[in-house]
Amino acid sequence: MNNTYSVERVMDIITDMISERKSGTPLAALDTDQLQQRGYSEAEIAAALSWIMEQGVQLTESGSDGFRILHGIEQNVLTTEAWGMLMTYADLGFLAPDDVEQILERAVMMGSERLVGIPEIKAIIAAYMLDGSVYANSSNRRLLLGSDSVH
Repeated sequence: MNNTYSVERVMDIITDMISERKSGTPLAALDTDQLQQRGYSEAEIAAALSWIMEQGVQLTESGSDGFRILHGIEQNVLTTEAWGMLMTYADLGFLAPDDVEQILERAVMMGSERLVGIPEIKAIIAAYMLDGSVYANSSNRRLLLGSDSVH
């Protein structure tokens, strides 16, 4: 078993799993074999499941309550694909509206140096989610194997 995982890859797994749960599939019925066949490690899948179980109550609710429009500077620094990904995470309940605002602020700061596309927005979201202040009571990083390492 590989105990190393990428936070961005874990986010992709979470997105897939949340999408399946939104369609009514219970967590216990999610097919992790399919994820392994797609190249995800056991550690990545375990990290995603840990996060989903910890945040499970929030994930059963509807995602964002409103529609957010980018202002001029945000439009200039974010690609359409990156904005779409950010809105998908918000719609699935992965990110709250306040989280989206914080991530957009970070994207604008990064965007002063380069255009923010999908890899950059994933990195910003991952860094934001790993920030201790986001989920102050969260222990999801401690629910995994003690030998896991994040890249």
